[in-house]
Amino acid sequence: MRALLALAVIALAGPAFAAPWCHAPRGGNAIILEIEIGKFTETEKAQFYEMRLRQLGIDARNTTLWNGCVQSIVRENGRIVMRFYDPWTLEEIPVD
Repeated sequence: MRALLALAVIALAGPAFAAPWCHAPRGGNAIILEIEIGKFTETEKAQFYEMRLRQLGIDARNTTLWNGCVQSIVRENGRIVMRFYDPWTLEEIPVD
């Protein structure tokens, strides 16, 4: 019974482990200096990232911040997919 319960917990937690984490810039050694000018809500930050993604030619919608990443619903070739982006570089982060 315990083995079955442990297997169920691992099966449910599996998708959570596949999600990206973006709490540090990608690409190795970096020094981060963050300066905030005013206070922005999470919604305002998400709107800013969505605007930047659109400027890069990415049809981003319903953008949110998740696990430190920029999560957005993107329309590609008539399909709608969820994509994650690094908040510093806006590079797409692959989900394994």
